[in-house]
Amino acid sequence: MKMFLEGGRLNRSGDFRLISENGAFFLVHRSGKRILTDKIGRAVWEALPQTSLEVVKDVQSKCLVSARLVQEFLYIFLCSGLVRKQNSENQKPLVKEKNRGVERNHAQEELVSVIVITYNGAKYIRRCLESIQRQTYSRIEIIAVDNDSSDNTADLIRKSFPDVHLFRMKKNRHYAGGINFGIRKAGGRFIMLLNQDTELDRECIHRLYQKARSDSRIGAVAPLMKFMELPGFINGLGNQINNHGWGTDNFIYCVDIGQFEDLAEIPSACFGAVFLSREALESVGLPDKGYGSFYEDVDWSLRCWLRGWKIVPEARAVVYHEFGASYSSGKKLFFVVRNRLRLVLKIFRGRVMLGFLKNYMREDLRNSLSLLRRGDFRAAFCYGKAYFSLALRLPGIFLKRIVSMRRKIKGMRERDVLQKNPSFYCCLHAGLDMPEIDAAVIRRYYRWLML
Repeated sequence: MKMFLEGGRLNRSGDFRLISENGAFFLVHRSGKRILTDKIGRAVWEALPQTSLEVVKDVQSKCLVSARLVQEFLYIFLCSGLVRKQNSENQKPLVKEKNRGVERNHAQEELVSVIVITYNGAKYIRRCLESIQRQTYSRIEIIAVDNDSSDNTADLIRKSFPDVHLFRMKKNRHYAGGINFGIRKAGGRFIMLLNQDTELDRECIHRLYQKARSDSRIGAVAPLMKFMELPGFINGLGNQINNHGWGTDNFIYCVDIGQFEDLAEIPSACFGAVFLSREALESVGLPDKGYGSFYEDVDWSLRCWLRGWKIVPEARAVVYHEFGASYSSGKKLFFVVRNRLRLVLKIFRGRVMLGFLKNYMREDLRNSLSLLRRGDFRAAFCYGKAYFSLALRLPGIFLKRIVSMRRKIKGMRERDVLQKNPSFYCCLHAGLDMPEIDAAVIRRYYRWLML
């Protein structure tokens, strides 16, 4: 930590400003995204620009605080992109040097098929496709599956990216249907699935390929997804589900200080960006298009583990994500309410299944009644619509359940996969849906990572 703080003055990033509302302090990005901090964070911010030693003295003159805690604030601010070293206004958030070196042998590279699913994504797709074309990995085919966009997404791809294999659907097959179509058209031994609102670091595909080849039982590799507008903060490194609440991205809103490079396994890969083995796809089967969107990745990941494959992270492979850009809140609510129940009915058994169902249905009842009391009838209607849609699909779900059960290898249980959920301190302020950098978070979480 000291090594990165020494050697010159530290400046505030011009992308952020400090505001105070109702006694709370926020560092606000020019996009409007907020980061919650406290009085010490405010004092550190206001002490800049200075050297780290000067900041420590300045803050200690105003607050009863140790020099160590001030230095920890500065380091986390530096890693998150809130603070920059002088003359480094274009500097990306800090990355440790051990992340840099990548061995490569282009002669041994195999074809990787990158499948991008688009839907009214003209605002995002150019940035996504250009980042794929800039990859240091040389053998890539790009497949774009357009889910009947009503804007000019397909025309933009056709005119600006003639080397991209474009397939335009006659109707919206949603994400799961789109990726299945793309997988059938792909020729690569490895397949990368991508949301349209993503951008890849130049080394991303090479790092994922190297990881996938390191073990023949790896079925999927999850890159480290970061927020497009807050690139120092983690969007997710795979995902997980529990028997309460929605599925969640692992480590969401944590600052990346290299703490996940040694993480060996994760229970589920997020299909917003994932690197899949064709052998695993042939063994496990294609993603279940019955989900439409959301939870199709958890379903496939559970089946992948239960079939004897592994899912691993690669924290050095970075994908930037415009989080929440692809779906309206109402459509997303409908899908997640229906699909988490679909997942449980299709994959789980016994007490695990009953426990999940009881908690999920209790939450749905409580949430829908709360929405009705608040007069939000449109959101409450999404719950009823989701349950009705689920009921219509029950026969098909149980048929798929039979197939899934037959594909399980002996001795593997869904409980074993759920136990792989990583335990971590979530740096998400629960009531405000924003990251948090304050003394409490630093003491409880980041301090132990910097020892």
